Amino acid sequence: MIVTVLYPNHEGARFDARYYADHHAKLASEIWSPEKVELIEGVGGAAGGASPYAMVAHFHFASAEALGAAMANPRMGELAADVPNCTDITPQIMIGRTLT
Repeated sequence: MIVTVLYPNHEGARFDARYYADHHAKLASEIWSPEKVELIEGVGGAAGGASPYAMVAHFHFASAEALGAAMANPRMGELAADVPNCTDITPQIMIGRTLT
């Protein structure tokens, strides 16, 4: 199972990628205990303009049960409270699985 957190880019958006990588993603890893984390910083769009996303983060879990345990962690509020430290973008969250 994969939790994908997307931060849609928009005019005037604030996103501190360094803080996200050095603190927020590490906090998420500490709270959730994923098997793997991938951070993808948006640096440009297909037509050469701004990237549609400031950041896309993938948190990989071994099973639906592991994901459920991560989401039930009582420290989830701490993670949510840290978001404003790196961005004013409301994150979008998708839960999915790989097909290949």
